[in-house]
Amino acid sequence: MKGRRTGWLAPAAFLADRLTKLWAQEALRGQGPMAVWPGVLQFRYVENTGAAFGILQGQQALLLVLTGAALAGVLCWLLTRGRSLPAFARGALWLLLGGAAGNFADRLFHGAVVDFLEIDLFSFPVFNIADCCVCVAFALLAGWILLRGGETGVKGGGKDARAGGTV
Repeated sequence: MKGRRTGWLAPAAFLADRLTKLWAQEALRGQGPMAVWPGVLQFRYVENTGAAFGILQGQQALLLVLTGAALAGVLCWLLTRGRSLPAFARGALWLLLGGAAGNFADRLFHGAVVDFLEIDLFSFPVFNIADCCVCVAFALLAGWILLRGGETGVKGGGKDARAGGTV
């Protein structure tokens, strides 16, 4: 699995996020909720000036700096050390990068993140495709780390499960 290419996940996630947000801006802005699956899922246009779950409302400059630094860090790490990861973990990081870039672009060019997916089954913040990509990526990475007992197998740092010590 090491040789599999996974970098396509970032632009695919970014493009899916951008296209759905453009659709939401055109079709949903100024409208009431639109039921997709009554009682389960609806579209509701919201502009979020904060981060996940509405924290840091109105702190656009801080969010741009933090997200920009995180994007640069993940991208540099992927380009310099990403090949040391299995394709599964590398793919999750590319998915994370694409999702984070989608929300970063919203903040940079729109001043707020466009959210439009709302779960009706229970109370949950309105979200978007980028949020889904970031959450799925984190869940995959957390599961991978937990299943490996905390051993990532990344060459050049930490414990190497094969060698039994630090590399």
